[in-house]
Parts: sequence; C-alpha cells; structure tokens
Amino acid sequence: MKFLFPFLIFVLNLNLFAQFTEFHPELDWYTIKGKYVEVHFHDGAERTAQVVLKIADEVWEPICSLYGYQPDKVHYIIKDIDDYSNGATYFFDNKIEIWTSALDFDLRGTHNWLRNVISHEFTHMVQIQSAMKTTRSIPAVFLQVLSYEDKRRPDILYGFP
Repeated sequence: MKFLFPFLIFVLNLNLFAQFTEFHPELDWYTIKGKYVEVHFHDGAERTAQVVLKIADEVWEPICSLYGYQPDKVHYIIKDIDDYSNGATYFFDNKIEIWTSALDFDLRGTHNWLRNVISHEFTHMVQIQSAMKTTRSIPAVFLQVLSYEDKRRPDILYGFP
C-alpha cells in the first residue's frame, strides 16, 4: 500500500506539462532582412512576416529616440502554428517571438493588433536593455552579506540574522 500512492502520483502526472512543448520540425523556416531587424518565419506566414518587417522598421526610430538607446539587430520569430495570439521578448538574446493568429473579434475591437504587439514587445526590449547596468552577456550579479545582530537573546544560541 505504501508503494501504491507514489506509483499513482507518478502515473497520473505523466501527461502534465509546464510549458508548450509542441515542436514542428516539418516546417521550413525563412528569413527576411530589414534596415534594423531580421524576421524569421515558416511556410505560410510570409505575408505576416512582410507586415512585421514593415512595422518593426517603422517603430524603431520613435521608440529608440524616446529612450536614447539603440539595441543591436533584433530578431523577430513569427509563429502561426497554434490558435494562440501573444508576444514575448527575450532581451538577452535580442529576440522577439510573435504568435500571429488573428485576434480580431467583436468584443475586442478592430485596432491593428499586430502593430500594437510589435510596438509593445520592442518597447520592452529597448526599455530593459537601456536600464541594464552591464552588458547582455552578464545577466545579473548578486552580493549577499550574512551577519548577526548585536542584540543577544537567551533563547537563540548564536544570535539572529
């Protein structure tokens, strides 16, 4: 009985995943280059990649001039694989992923979602990189000092932090 419970926990958790693990090795990937960015896309997403390239080059100057910082060449990865719309910025890699399923529906309105998400994610990139104190190759430096209080209590043997 004592081995049944851990076994059941293991068997029932086999299908749980913490992240998306759907890879599509069957897709062919292509790259188009703009003035400031490179856009990587798969089969069937060429039109979206052309629009992303145009928008990314248009928003580069206004956002960079606002922060007074220009990042290195930014790579946009366009994915239209799942029924999912979102964006993610990886500022250490100069990479922005855009999941480009259509996000226009009645309750959301008819604004230009693609322009909004590209501007939003690129602003994250510029804002965070301009605020970094070191280069992108050094993610973080931590310094921790442990010491004890001068005050002593009879119930604590060596003091307390």
